[in-house]
Amino acid sequence: MTALFIYQIFCRIFVLLNNTPMKKTGSVFLFMIVSIFSFSANYTVTTTSDAGAGSLREAITSANSSPGADNIYFNIPTTDPNYFSAEGVWEIKLVSALPMLTGAYINIDATTQASNQGNPNPFGPEIRITHTGTVTSAFTVVTQNNSIKGFIIKDFEYGILIYNVTASNNTVTENFIGISYNGSSATPNVHGIGISGNSANNTISGNVISGNTQAGIAIGESHNNIIKGNFIGTNSSGMSSVSNLYGVAIQNAWSNQIGGSTMQDRNIISGNTSAGIVIDGLQSKNNIICGNYIGLNSDGILAIPNEGGIILSNASETIIGGSTVSHKNIISGNTGAGITLNGTGTRLNSIIGNYIGTDISGTIPLSNYAGIVLKSNSNKNNIGGILPSEGNLISANIEMGIYVEASDSNVIVGNIIGPDISGTSALIIGDTLIQANGVEFNTVAKHNRLGGTSPSERNIISGNRVYGMVYYGNTAYNEVIGNYIGTDITGTTSIPNATGICVDGGSHHNPILFNVISGNISYGIFIVTNQTFYNEVKGNFIGTDYSGTSSVPNDAGLLLAGGAKHNIIGGNNSADRNIISGNRYGGIEISDQYTTDNTIQGNYIGTDFNGSAAIPNQYGIGITTRPKHNTIDNNLISGNLKFGLLLFEFADSNTISRNSIGTTANQLDPLSNGTAGIIIWGGSSGNMIGGHQMGNVIAYHDSIGIFIKDNNTKRNTISENSMFQNTLMGIDIYPEGPNNNDAGDEDDGPNNLMNHPNIQHVAYNPTSLGFWAYGTIDTQTPNGTIIELFIADENQFDRGEGKTYLGKAIANASGEWFFYGEGITDGELLTATATDISGNTSEFCPNFTVIVSVEDFSKLETIQLYPNPAENYIFIESNSTIHSLRIFSNNGNEISVKTEQIDFLKTKIIFPSSLPAGIYHIMILLETRIVSKSFTIH
Repeated sequence: MTALFIYQIFCRIFVLLNNTPMKKTGSVFLFMIVSIFSFSANYTVTTTSDAGAGSLREAITSANSSPGADNIYFNIPTTDPNYFSAEGVWEIKLVSALPMLTGAYINIDATTQASNQGNPNPFGPEIRITHTGTVTSAFTVVTQNNSIKGFIIKDFEYGILIYNVTASNNTVTENFIGISYNGSSATPNVHGIGISGNSANNTISGNVISGNTQAGIAIGESHNNIIKGNFIGTNSSGMSSVSNLYGVAIQNAWSNQIGGSTMQDRNIISGNTSAGIVIDGLQSKNNIICGNYIGLNSDGILAIPNEGGIILSNASETIIGGSTVSHKNIISGNTGAGITLNGTGTRLNSIIGNYIGTDISGTIPLSNYAGIVLKSNSNKNNIGGILPSEGNLISANIEMGIYVEASDSNVIVGNIIGPDISGTSALIIGDTLIQANGVEFNTVAKHNRLGGTSPSERNIISGNRVYGMVYYGNTAYNEVIGNYIGTDITGTTSIPNATGICVDGGSHHNPILFNVISGNISYGIFIVTNQTFYNEVKGNFIGTDYSGTSSVPNDAGLLLAGGAKHNIIGGNNSADRNIISGNRYGGIEISDQYTTDNTIQGNYIGTDFNGSAAIPNQYGIGITTRPKHNTIDNNLISGNLKFGLLLFEFADSNTISRNSIGTTANQLDPLSNGTAGIIIWGGSSGNMIGGHQMGNVIAYHDSIGIFIKDNNTKRNTISENSMFQNTLMGIDIYPEGPNNNDAGDEDDGPNNLMNHPNIQHVAYNPTSLGFWAYGTIDTQTPNGTIIELFIADENQFDRGEGKTYLGKAIANASGEWFFYGEGITDGELLTATATDISGNTSEFCPNFTVIVSVEDFSKLETIQLYPNPAENYIFIESNSTIHSLRIFSNNGNEISVKTEQIDFLKTKIIFPSSLPAGIYHIMILLETRIVSKSFTIH
């Protein structure tokens, strides 16, 4: 025991005694200290002989029997027969095992040989221990507070073995264990140093532990050991490999620390054939790995690869790194993964504040094959943290930054994944990005979280060669929240991935929320393949900066393709809104035959965050190549350089509803798309544009509101939309310009070149504020044809567009239709469309001016209506033939009734029993005209 060590103990006891009321106990401790000094002894080794006077064996035997603290020093002369002058090394060759260290406080210090005999080996220690027989270890320690310092130890099973429950507080320093005298080649033991049997509180520091056939340091069923300041797997300079199989192997051991917070504590754990560090076993808990270089040289700038950097197998509550900069590990240059977590028991581990894939500066690539790999039920682990120093730099790894396979409930926050440590530059070789994928969830991984709702949880996932983030293999319920994917740390400048996020391989129910997904070379988000269902993309900025006010373009914003179904892009609430703007090509693309039943809802596509200024995509939404049954609802699709929305190449049976196309968010002010609002083309059929109370606003375009082109494009229904201030027509069915009706509507073409309706008369009643309109439709099967009536945009020419939807009428078998409703007054213009029973909608008909008409509302002597008020029925009599009659409520809805012909001129009308009281209107088609009357039901 050295005087310094005794002095440190004395100081600690002195502090303890001065903080306790039992001052008299101080005399007891003082007696103990004096006793230790009184019985301490020094022994000097003067020969390399295995036994006898002056031998190491005799010195250990004497120290074990001594009651005090003992020092074993070395002073072997150069005349000793086992002095190798060329190496500057004295070799002690053991015939049998040295005695176990059974006495406490034994200090074996081989560095004293250089103090006494000069320094003939400038490369390392002067005392080398080897053997001629079957010897398990050079030193075996079973007690506590022993120190072994300054040896070259080779050719044993264990260079130093520490075991026994009482073997605590031992130190092993400044030895070459399993390596030659000059630290350049292996002279292997099986293990370098072994700690087992619940031995605790040992320290191994300052050694070169290399060239062993198994572990450099092996710790089993032990705790509170510290491994610091060692070169494990390298030569004595830490500049080249002298491999162990494993650098440090921990089996069912807990609360051990590898490394520390100072440069002196740093281990260089590199060049090992398998792993730098492996921690295994369900009892392996609360171990700490901090401040080390793992896979690189002692300068931290060149690789000396292990196969794997760190492997945790069924180990829990391990901390790799720490919350301060001084605790970070540099885990780079390994041929496999920097860190691997594997097995069901691998839980609650934290990987924080490390550099994984770069040199010590965080700016130069020093690639692992992969950064961090979690697999086989490695659950509830944490990668990164919310403090600035807790995020990991995980960049420049060849295959991926973070890979999570068949593992659940892991949290990844606050990391830089792809760029350098500044978060402003990509890591490249030549002009090629290095790291393939930033983060990958694969093979039924569930409930993992990448990022979070607070800025401190944000990951920067940029500068990756393929995907920033990718889902494969039926992964589900994995949240990607609040990250910057494709931009720098400011969220304003591109550091592109090839694609921002890929959702593939049947991945489902994954929320992608509140991210900035911009600046990527190809797509912002790519959702593809069959069984890729029910994913949600909400609240993201896709193609803009973090504020949603400037463009940081992807090539395209978002793609749904390859059979992806039931995915939701946006939502009903304003917080669900994606801003999909500023992209070089499309904002959203929906493609391929089995890509069905997806919903695009509530997004701003082509505008800024406020919906008031353009950040244009080339076009808003493209639905192409046979997708079906997708819904585009309640989006703002404005400000794009070309069209707002395209249906192309047999895009069938899709619904386009409640969107604002060409306006600002208030639906009033212009924010036009460059050409048309909606283009339907290439055999796209059966689509619904609008619908009952689901009409779109389509306005302010340079040409046409809706354009239907080519003969194979059929059965597209355009219903209840508001179209105004488009430069040309509201609806234009190819050929361009207004189409004239043909007799019998026998021609063919887009939407069957459906004839538009004829308006014959519109009469406004200033007393009731209602109006009647009637006319005809000439088409092959008129019965059931729907006539929709609109207030025409008064700023347009004769064949314009309908701005305000008023209601609909149903034509009879003769093509006659009539309508009662409200909402238009005299002097305004009425226009209408016709939609046949197959769903083909016409262009708008010529505008018709509304007039006040007394005739239709005056007393008509040829018609009698009684009783009035009525209850369950009413009679109608006329002196001319009644061809048809229809009854409407006061708001224009048609009422289904039964009729009973009493005689040639008298008809009984029977009302439904559920018909409420109120004012109703009857429209009667006579021989020469249509007349109307009102009546009351009470």
